[in-house]
Amino acid sequence: MSELKIAVKRVMLIDDEPAAINHLRSVINTFDELEIIAEIGDGRKAIKEIIKQKPDIVFLDIEMPEVTGFEVAKVTEDISYQLVFVTAYDHYALEAFDTKAIDYLLKPVRPSVLKKCINKILHQEDMALEALEEQKGQSDSLVLSDGKAMRVVNQRHITYIEGIGRYRCIHLNQAGIDLHRMPTIVSGTTLDDFESQLSTSAFTRLHRSFIVSIEQIVEISVESRRHYVSLMEGEMKIPVARAKVSELKSALNKGQ
Repeated sequence: MSELKIAVKRVMLIDDEPAAINHLRSVINTFDELEIIAEIGDGRKAIKEIIKQKPDIVFLDIEMPEVTGFEVAKVTEDISYQLVFVTAYDHYALEAFDTKAIDYLLKPVRPSVLKKCINKILHQEDMALEALEEQKGQSDSLVLSDGKAMRVVNQRHITYIEGIGRYRCIHLNQAGIDLHRMPTIVSGTTLDDFESQLSTSAFTRLHRSFIVSIEQIVEISVESRRHYVSLMEGEMKIPVARAKVSELKSALNKGQ
């Protein structure tokens, strides 16, 4: 009887503090699914090795001499790997969210926290792959990254999507809130990308900053010569661009 082979993820540790690398190694080595392929102490070498070896997972310090972790992440952003920042400073969290990092760990990292992070990476990759396979035959789900996790969101659970600066807030209905245990999911996906992925019969772009579920619309009102829609769930009044009013009425008539 042949042994079951485990898919091994190749891991790179990047930190200018040997003690920090030793700590990460001691925990990572307890996972049969992980193999450490490089331990690197400076940003310049890290960039070269990431490009050369193309790891699956990178644990990356932020404050390093000459080249910071953010610079490493920026230069290698086109290479597909799971990025986890490991730093002693919490004030970098917002900037880390601008990268493709899926987690942000504060030193000293407790072994239990690191293990939870690793299990999340291993589990979420499988979940995302399954969701992507399902999407080949149907388009009722979106796979979203919020910078911390990959989330599979059914379109039926979305009330509206709002663009706020560089981010988009996906507002969920009660069923979605119960499932994901949060009212909104923040994503870096653009509204244009959402518009191309969402069902055109179920969603409409009302404004440059809003995409709305048609079945959630319960009222169109006019205030100071501007149109707004009210939704079934929530008290938010969403503005309708003047050029979109006719399109909205047409979409609502089709749904009747």
